[in-house]
Amino acid sequence: MIPYYKYYLEIKNRILLLFVTWISLLAICYFFKEPILFIFINSNKYYNELNNFSYFIFTDVGEIFYVYLQLVFFVANQITVCMLFYHCLMFFASGLYNSEYSQLQSAFKLFITSWLLSIILLKEFVVPFSWSFFLSFQNTNSNLQPTSFFFEARIIEYLNYFTSLYYLCLINCQMLALLTLIINRANEQKETIQSFRKLFYFVFIVFSTLTTPPDVASQIIMSFSLITVYELLIFIRYLKT
Repeated sequence: MIPYYKYYLEIKNRILLLFVTWISLLAICYFFKEPILFIFINSNKYYNELNNFSYFIFTDVGEIFYVYLQLVFFVANQITVCMLFYHCLMFFASGLYNSEYSQLQSAFKLFITSWLLSIILLKEFVVPFSWSFFLSFQNTNSNLQPTSFFFEARIIEYLNYFTSLYYLCLINCQMLALLTLIINRANEQKETIQSFRKLFYFVFIVFSTLTTPPDVASQIIMSFSLITVYELLIFIRYLKT
């Protein structure tokens, strides 16, 4: 019973640490809520360049407060989830062999790196490109369509749009990280990798169709990028083996 009691104490302490971390992150993020909101808004370079100065409207008295709360919980939850995976890694480390712990640690680093890359991809490319695509429809030809369109963004809708794109980019990058692990685990089984090549191609095309704006160019670019990364990983694995 003593070893199980030690595990129970360790789990309880780690849960307590996670809770304290989450509460601390909420307090810190709420204190710096204005700079964090500026980072979210400043990532939309296209919308900032379209107007003389960036602004968002709100239609409810308490909407700005709810936006700050949603933003604070969003940032705090993302960091807390990363800390949760770290505590899980540390908890299982004592019961693993050195080789197993090394593989699990490498996988954790890979997923964290892909998470950071998804944030950079979202901020620098996805959000500006998506807004430039959707807002291009308000530039109409007066000879063909005399009705004009003018867009004013609500801050709560922009935040929801940003978080939706964030999860899509996160899933994309984590999928690439998982694909890297699968190919590395395949070792010298080249026939197995080649037999699933068509299945991976089909998954990439379907995934690109679901996660990109509704135009053919974006779907082709995303599919081609995923297929290129997949083939490069296979080629690198061939060189190693």
